[in-house]
Amino acid sequence: MIIDTHPVASDRKKYRKLSCGVALVILCCTGCSTTSRELTYDNTVHVAQNPLSKTYALGWRIKTFWTEEAVSLWRRNISLRCLRFKDAPELTTVPEVMDRQIMAGWLERKAGPPVAGDAQLILNGDAFFPLFEKAIMGATNQIHLKTYLFDNDDVAKSIADVLKLRSRDINIRILYDSTGTRLSWNANAPSLPTNYTYEVYDMIRYLGKDSRITLRRANHTFFTSEHSKYFLIDQHTAFFGGMNIGREYRYDWRDAMFELQGPVVNELELHFENAWVIAEGGTPKATRTPTTNSVQGGDLYLIQTTPLKAHIYAGQLRAIRNAKQSIYIENPYLWNTSIVYALCAARKRGVDVRVTIPSAVNHNIGISANKQTVQRLLDHGVRVFIYTGMTHVKAAVYDQWACFGSANFDDLSLHKNYELNIFTDNHAIVRQIKQDLLEGGQRASTEIYTAEELSFLEMLTARMAQYL
Repeated sequence: MIIDTHPVASDRKKYRKLSCGVALVILCCTGCSTTSRELTYDNTVHVAQNPLSKTYALGWRIKTFWTEEAVSLWRRNISLRCLRFKDAPELTTVPEVMDRQIMAGWLERKAGPPVAGDAQLILNGDAFFPLFEKAIMGATNQIHLKTYLFDNDDVAKSIADVLKLRSRDINIRILYDSTGTRLSWNANAPSLPTNYTYEVYDMIRYLGKDSRITLRRANHTFFTSEHSKYFLIDQHTAFFGGMNIGREYRYDWRDAMFELQGPVVNELELHFENAWVIAEGGTPKATRTPTTNSVQGGDLYLIQTTPLKAHIYAGQLRAIRNAKQSIYIENPYLWNTSIVYALCAARKRGVDVRVTIPSAVNHNIGISANKQTVQRLLDHGVRVFIYTGMTHVKAAVYDQWACFGSANFDDLSLHKNYELNIFTDNHAIVRQIKQDLLEGGQRASTEIYTAEELSFLEMLTARMAQYL
């Protein structure tokens, strides 16, 4: 059952003239680049179209910032230091896992009833991109893509060409994050040949030229990004995970996508439609009315981060705090203080905690932040594995539960961006994530036992990363 909650059109037009005037004034100060124009429009016109909801969102963000700052200060200066006085017990086989209802009940309250579906791991771009192109060519009805960035390199152009070709026959819509996309055009993938000549600069313009593709950029109100990634084919198949469209994901980075089938695909279609409306500055027009009850096991819970929801953060924190056997995590940006403290505390109560992170991330500020995280984890007995190069995998297993999707363990993913993850206790899915993805990542990495000392500048940089 679908409930229409679309706002009255006149409410949107009430402040349009005033906001457009403000936008023109700000543009005179910020310049006329595409990014400046888009950010200005989103933070004036879109705010004026929904003044009450946007004011509430701004207030929530301010409240969240100061709450998290206070918690982080306490964790850094008190909690982590006190935890050092407690020894990490030797690891033994623990027969029991956390009570299923601890997570299932909470997830149902926050995410709604679970949906059925199957998920198959696709590890790395050499496996994913050929499969993705084949799915595009085989589509018979529609394709909906939601991506943080659509690069302008050879791999992205190849995908763009296939999409443009298919747009002659089927409906194709692409929802992209403009800031992430445009920033990607100024960075070269490590494997890009030194003599490579770009055939395309503005990929968005290229996608729209001589094609029937419908493009829409995400709304960046209060500098929020649309960071989730999923590609929907004919309402029966979805590719869901951490990969964007570009050369790094095809050749250079370790990353994962999941091929989803079953009712979960319809749920993702609903998320896409709502995101499509939000991108235009509107209110989601459709919500799911619960019609089924949860069943024991085998369920997929779609859980979000939005400017008003931190459910991915709260859900994973809850899982860490209640895990009894093991916690395996692979993530490129792991520096949220509460998450790091919870991992250390879990190890001190006898849980097997293992973390895999990259040796170098694609954002310089993150290198120092991850080094500080490694130092804290090792100080408290957590096993740390360093992947040589870049792993962009975003997955975790907490006892019998797995969580995977687009969210990192940084403030942007946990509190600010639009993110989408899946929690599940489906035994087959959890097993392939734990054994094939996470343990595979550990085998491909180097376990370390001592941490590098941070310089004063690195400590300052790591502190700054807490806000990103």
